[in-house]
Amino acid sequence: MMNNRNPQRHDAVRGPFHELCKAMGRIFSSKRFLFFASLLIAILTWSVLVASDATLTRPKTFQNVAVSIQGEATLKSRGFIVMDDLEEIISGVRMTVEVTQANYNRVSGTSYNPHIDLTDVTGVGENTLEIDFTSQLYGPVISCEPASITVNVERYMTRRVPVVLEMTGFALEGVYLCSYRTDPTMLSVSGPQSLVTSVSRAVVKLDLSTLSTDRASDRTALDVELQDASGQIVQSDRLEITNETVITDSVVVETEVVPMVQVPIDIDALVTGEPAEGYELVNVTVEQSALGVAAEADVLSAIEFITTEQPLDIEGATENVSGYVKLQRLSGIENTLPSEIAVTAEIAEKTTERTLRALDIDVDGLGVGLEAALSVGQSTVQLVGANSFIEGLEREDVRLYVDVSGLEAGEHVLPVQIRIDNAEPFSCALSVPEVSVTLTQTHP
Repeated sequence: MMNNRNPQRHDAVRGPFHELCKAMGRIFSSKRFLFFASLLIAILTWSVLVASDATLTRPKTFQNVAVSIQGEATLKSRGFIVMDDLEEIISGVRMTVEVTQANYNRVSGTSYNPHIDLTDVTGVGENTLEIDFTSQLYGPVISCEPASITVNVERYMTRRVPVVLEMTGFALEGVYLCSYRTDPTMLSVSGPQSLVTSVSRAVVKLDLSTLSTDRASDRTALDVELQDASGQIVQSDRLEITNETVITDSVVVETEVVPMVQVPIDIDALVTGEPAEGYELVNVTVEQSALGVAAEADVLSAIEFITTEQPLDIEGATENVSGYVKLQRLSGIENTLPSEIAVTAEIAEKTTERTLRALDIDVDGLGVGLEAALSVGQSTVQLVGANSFIEGLEREDVRLYVDVSGLEAGEHVLPVQIRIDNAEPFSCALSVPEVSVTLTQTHP
């Protein structure tokens, strides 16, 4: 049976694998493979040894590490202040440190606390400040970019300025602000000398339209606005406003309001005396017929009118009299009334009435070759005017006439006119206001 085995079957199975094994054997037994394999084993062995040695150091770089600012309060206490925005000048630094293998993965840039110490400032002007590090526990700092910054420094000072209340808007009708005060009345302004010396006052603005008698007493916190001597706003984030060492940006304004009403003036009581004989007081004029009076409601209800204790004297006057009269001071009211008011007493001569009867009516302007016939030849005249003028007239001073100038022959209805030479203003009434005039030709 054994002599009958097929030798070709054994060779067919061994063929491909046998060649692969022979090829791999040739590679593994080559000097180049043995060299690279030895090198790889050496590197791996070195890496394991390095990783297991905690005392070895390695450089590590941190990007954009935040920089803190220290010593600002101390710098101000020494009378200096940095004018630059430090956050804009240096927002972060690039640090390279030498850190031990054991701490390589746990350390961060903030562990070194890079900072600028403002107490290193030496005086006004430009100062160069180094970037310092609070801790180098994990290893030294090899490099820092930037390593320093340059800042501008000014004198730091504090100044007391008054609080000034400015009124804006208009109070509602019937509302009067009788008193107000600010709390506090003075504020302290601290900051760079160039800015603080320009500040003259701390202004708060009260809108009068917000006042109401519903809140007779009120307290309102108003924002503070720093101004210079010309009223221009002084504004900077370097300025600090304090009230008794407490930083503030507002001032409390206390207000007291009362109702206000318009009270009429007693016009008749503003003048005294009688004009000269034949003259009379025609009218009394004042700047205002009523004045605003502010007081508590119960006081206002008892006031009927405003009068005077020293009226304008018109005794014996023959013409207008003007002057100022002092107003009577009312008790319990706010100081809203003027102390005096302008008054004018209009004095005029008394008017009189006089009747002249049967005055002839003349014809004026009669053309050549014409004659006139009036339907009525006389009229009664009633005159009204100043007493001295009317009483001084004679009958011959008053002339009645009709004007026929330019008229041709025929019948015409014309108004009766009156003429008084050098007459003062007067009025008149005629019993015959118009007449019929017949014009006839006297010759061919």
